[in-house]
Amino acid sequence: MDWKSAKILLASTATVVVASQVVKKLCNYFSNSRKNTRPEDASENDVLNIRNREINDVILFSDDVVRHTIKVPPNKDVTICESRELNCFKLIKYIKSARETLDVCMYLITSSEIAEQIIRLGQRHVLVRIVVDSDMSNTPPSQINKLKEYSFIQVQTNKKSILMHHKFCIIDGPKAIKRKNVLKACAEKLNIHAQFAKYNVKSQIKSKPCKGFVMSGSLNWSTQAMVSNHESVIVTSHANIVNKFEKEFESLWIEDEPALLAAL
Repeated sequence: MDWKSAKILLASTATVVVASQVVKKLCNYFSNSRKNTRPEDASENDVLNIRNREINDVILFSDDVVRHTIKVPPNKDVTICESRELNCFKLIKYIKSARETLDVCMYLITSSEIAEQIIRLGQRHVLVRIVVDSDMSNTPPSQINKLKEYSFIQVQTNKKSILMHHKFCIIDGPKAIKRKNVLKACAEKLNIHAQFAKYNVKSQIKSKPCKGFVMSGSLNWSTQAMVSNHESVIVTSHANIVNKFEKEFESLWIEDEPALLAAL
């Protein structure tokens, strides 16, 4: 074999090796992409991001569809529409990100999907408090009676004569978390959860602090509002705003335990 033929053979072999490596990397890329974009994985990652970042967001329930175009290799454009349905998922995503507490002040709650999510939060030991307008609490299809069935969800109707027309919720508010810690301490003193005391201490040490945030706007937690109305929700983790909403919630919430109130 002459030198020219050897060079051609070496070049061909190198090309085949490089091409095979490229194909292998491409296969791994798309395989990993499919694995990493499973809905449940993406949702969980979103929740983790919400817990640990600054939030300044607006959710608009409108007839105008906002379209975003993203590039997906190889050189393919994909259009994502921010529709009412996706906004409903986004709203629930924020709600389900609660790690310690959820304080809700809502004129009306009729969405069975949101009620189910609140129940799941309670089952994960998130402390839930809800204030609703007294006139609307028992009006079908209100979900309040369903939520009252669960001991880990506390519900109060507005005790004042004026209309309780608020539509906001506070997720992992600092004052609410402090109240939850007081409740845990009282329970441990009463030996109610003594068998879990060591576990609770360890979990508190390992858990990272979660940043509280508020969702507030024109939206009642009702299917009618999310599907048919023009509505808006502002989501923010700004500390001063969270603090003001917590003060407003505490002004409406009537604490039943005098000892607990003194401790706070």
